Amino acid sequence: MRQAEKFDAVVVLANLMDAQGVLNDESRERMVTAVRALKAGMAPLILACGWPYRDDSDLAIADAMASFATEELQVDSDKVLVERTSRDTVGDAVFSKRNFAIPFGWKRILTVTSSYHQARTLAIFSFVYGPSFHVVVKGAKSDTNASFAASEAKSLAAFHSTFNGIEAGDDVAILDRLRTAHPFYNGAIYSPI
Repeated sequence: MRQAEKFDAVVVLANLMDAQGVLNDESRERMVTAVRALKAGMAPLILACGWPYRDDSDLAIADAMASFATEELQVDSDKVLVERTSRDTVGDAVFSKRNFAIPFGWKRILTVTSSYHQARTLAIFSFVYGPSFHVVVKGAKSDTNASFAASEAKSLAAFHSTFNGIEAGDDVAILDRLRTAHPFYNGAIYSPI
């Protein structure tokens, strides 16, 4: 990625937090990386993604990420948006595109995640956003090991299987498949959307 490259927004993916909204190190490092890109002038906005996933808290991790950016990293609150629907990386892509990129006319997206998660994130975001968007993924510093790589490969295979036969960027078909075939959204694990 060239330093001069500019984007419409930085979409930052969350990892975990505690019941009070205190982010784990991985989530913090992802937001630190996103804020560095913002402060370097690479994009005017950050979009934090993530739903209220904890049984012991109503707080969406997107809000915890936004609070960390504004309170601890001194980012103006008008530069941090939140997307509270997404439950995983696929949802981060689908709902950031549907609820923000399309309505606001974003075409160039910088996505920030952990370094071990970069390849899968690029595959998912490139597929969901489709060929009319420019997507780049930047990896935040993170631990990595063989089990991470195996888990990423397994998750990517499941993604390809779930969305097999759909054209990249086909919003209607992708959302329909998410609602019917993805266990995080179809009611198999969590309430359906």
